[in-house]
Amino acid sequence: MAKKHRPTSYELLGQRIQTEIMAANRREQRQVHLQPEDGDSPDDWDRLIDEISENENVDVTRTDEGWLVSWVPAEA
Repeated sequence: MAKKHRPTSYELLGQRIQTEIMAANRREQRQVHLQPEDGDSPDDWDRLIDEISENENVDVTRTDEGWLVSWVPAEA
């Protein structure tokens, strides 16, 4: 029997944030305010925000409660 993969805390955070971003994209807001929840790893957040910031057409602004992430759709 194969051992089932347990998602890391970083993977779980990524899934949660991806869901929030997709919801904003569906509403055509193209921005989302991301806030850490109790129990989130600061290291996971640092890594995630660094990775998001590396994307073209994405702006990340630190707020008192978290980060405001906004984006412009890539030109087709």
